[in-house]
Amino acid sequence: MPMAIRPANPLSPRTQMSTTLPSTRESLIKEAQYSQKARGLIALVNDLRSLGADQLKLDLPCLAFIGNQSAGKSSVVEGATGIAVPRDSGTCTKCPMQCTMTRVDGAWSCEIRLQFLYDEHGEVMTSPRIVPFQTVADQKSVEIWLKRAQVAILSPDADASIFHDKSSEELKALQTLPFSKNTIEILVRDPDGTDLCFVDLPGIIQHHIKDDAMVPYVKKLVEEHIKRENTIIVVTIPMTDDIENQEAFSIASRVDTDGQRTIGVGTKPDMLGPGSISALESWKKILAGTTSNLKHGYYCVKMPDDRERQKGLTRAQWSAKEASFFEKTEPWKDVDDRSRFGMRNFVESTSKLLVSLIETNLPEIKRTVDELLAKETEKLQKLPQPLADGAPMSTILLRAVKFCRTLQEIVHGSSNKDFVQRNQARYGRFKTDIALTAPKFQTGLEHGYISAPSARLSSTSSISVLPSPKVITLDDVRAAIASHHTWELPGYTPFEATKALILQHVQCWEEPLADCFDDISQSTYTLINQLIQDPEHFGRFSELQAFVRTIINEERQHFQVETSTMLNKLLEQENSGPIFTANFAVYDQARNAWLIAEQVQRCSNEEYKVMADVHAYFQVASSRFVDVVVKCIEGEWHKKLVARLEQTLIGRIPVIPGERLESMLQEDPSIRLKRENLSQKITQLTKIKARLLEYENEVA
Repeated sequence: MPMAIRPANPLSPRTQMSTTLPSTRESLIKEAQYSQKARGLIALVNDLRSLGADQLKLDLPCLAFIGNQSAGKSSVVEGATGIAVPRDSGTCTKCPMQCTMTRVDGAWSCEIRLQFLYDEHGEVMTSPRIVPFQTVADQKSVEIWLKRAQVAILSPDADASIFHDKSSEELKALQTLPFSKNTIEILVRDPDGTDLCFVDLPGIIQHHIKDDAMVPYVKKLVEEHIKRENTIIVVTIPMTDDIENQEAFSIASRVDTDGQRTIGVGTKPDMLGPGSISALESWKKILAGTTSNLKHGYYCVKMPDDRERQKGLTRAQWSAKEASFFEKTEPWKDVDDRSRFGMRNFVESTSKLLVSLIETNLPEIKRTVDELLAKETEKLQKLPQPLADGAPMSTILLRAVKFCRTLQEIVHGSSNKDFVQRNQARYGRFKTDIALTAPKFQTGLEHGYISAPSARLSSTSSISVLPSPKVITLDDVRAAIASHHTWELPGYTPFEATKALILQHVQCWEEPLADCFDDISQSTYTLINQLIQDPEHFGRFSELQAFVRTIINEERQHFQVETSTMLNKLLEQENSGPIFTANFAVYDQARNAWLIAEQVQRCSNEEYKVMADVHAYFQVASSRFVDVVVKCIEGEWHKKLVARLEQTLIGRIPVIPGERLESMLQEDPSIRLKRENLSQKITQLTKIKARLLEYENEVA
């Protein structure tokens, strides 16, 4: 962390002698007012957390206690709460412990609850569990109950109540998870306490005797808790160790790089003997603020060791003993700022810091809640509403009719015109593909063209010897005429030669035709699938979807075969039927245009006449073929398929047994789960917002 000098405390006991103190009455009034405000803010945060604020990722202000294993963190927690926490050998804290302390009139009590937010894989559960565990009235009994609560957390599949009568030895013997992200919640009501809320996290470990994966697991758990911007990080550091070598401090530095929200707490000052001159001088400067690298500085506490704890001193007795240690021991007695010593000073100071942070962040918390509430409500509104019970047949029939009407409107182009426009574009490509099969003639040798030896066309008109798009030369045309010459009179060209040249190009239409229908039918099936998955139709009901898909697949296959058969007949007619057109005007126009374009003047030459005839007929026939193919697909495929689907669906539904109809309307579990989760979040956010408004009214 970068170094940042902490300003000296202007009201420390060594520097405030000249300060005019307020009257005792005024001081008591202000203290009572502050205590009331602190109590209200701490209670507010505790209530928000109980309502699921953490689960909703609301960044509530909080203190987080972290430290290396055996750094004295448990002693600091114990000093802050006044309760004994588990202190077994090895790692004591094996799960987060969320503690809320409130100063109240009346008897001392400690309420313990178990909060299960994560499953056995560490993933957030959709339905978290809050399990009341025990309310303890005797401070001396808290430690054993916390041990029991921790074992219950580490045994998530067991009934928590079975641990209520277990002794420490019995708890140790149980097989449990090594660590858990689930939390023990503690609410301490203490007439002598300080208003405070914090989370005590497992100590950072360097190795684990059973599973090395636990080392990074604990580090990640700690980092996830302290990375939020409104979390004040309390790092406990044994004063006998080098700060730079503390892994807990390294983790805090990664998430709080400039030390704006980290507080250091030096523990075990009595372990620094007079001979530790360098360490004593270093810590003296750190506590005085002259070399502090944290905005909120460091504190030093002297907590009882295990032997001293067994003496059973009260909090007041130990506090007096701690104060005496710092007043009489070098070099601590010479530090001017006495507010940096002792558990009482640490707790009161951090409590004020936390209360201030809560108060400052209330507007932002309220704004975030409003934004989340609006966002989650919008998500819920976009989900389909749950169906009313009863009349499953009517519900399914209405959805089937709506599905068919929507499909019909889209296919006809009266709605969602993108589908028709995409199909029209595909038909345009089909027209281009057919045009690319047009005959290409070379009318002479004036451009230096040298023809290869021409192959002769067979007398069978359906077999092409010269595949398109090779150029057809005069020699090729002469060879075709010669191969079909029989008993014609002089000057007559055999029609079979012209027919053979035409058909060798018409045969090239088969592949573009198949590709076009494949694309159009796939586009139709994609559209049908999208409509099936639409929640307005069948998308909410997986079994109903499967039923509809079965029918549609049957009809689709049937009509795909029928339409393919019809298209193949159209192609066969062009390949084997008479070479004929009644559209003489277009034919003559195309023929004359070719002759002019090719600058052919010798119209009496039979080769040129054949070329012109083949070109003209191809133009007429290809245009006719494209038109009839499009009309066939639209009529035989789209129109009949849509009509047949409606007839089949409406015909098949009424004969389905009532039990299956009800089963078909079982909502998709993912949609139901999403609605339930959103409803739960909205309920939580609504309660959180109500609690915030309640606090505002209380303050007003």
